[in-house]
Amino acid sequence: MELDLDRIRSKSAYISEQISEIRELLTRKTKEEILADPWLLKGIKYSLQTAIEAMIDLAYHLAAKCYSSAPTDARDALRTLFEHGVFPLEEYQTYTAMVGFRNRIVHGYQQVTPERVYSIAAEELGDFERFLERIRNVVASEAAK
Repeated sequence: MELDLDRIRSKSAYISEQISEIRELLTRKTKEEILADPWLLKGIKYSLQTAIEAMIDLAYHLAAKCYSSAPTDARDALRTLFEHGVFPLEEYQTYTAMVGFRNRIVHGYQQVTPERVYSIAAEELGDFERFLERIRNVVASEAAK
């Protein structure tokens, strides 16, 4: 099956854009300013949520096109990639936790504290970049076939 390279580029660029914008915000505002501003927190949550959704879309696409899998949910798509060696167990666990975070944002607003949102923004954006690197590796591998 053939990968949709435009789709992969678009989703990857979107993730990179969200990460870049969060990082830029963190350089302009202090932790205290961000935690005190509900609109900034909502913006960070939205950026994280939609970046995770783009990751999920990529996982579904690669699972279907590279591994002939029809995942039942986001974690199943990630599991397919893990089982095919796209990323190691530790990263798989991180990415499934990211899906859980996204679900809490979408379905249980009160369960995500401002401190946790800030912590993810300040300390865990590299997880997105590692994911994108893994995706680039799969695309390069598929192109070499």
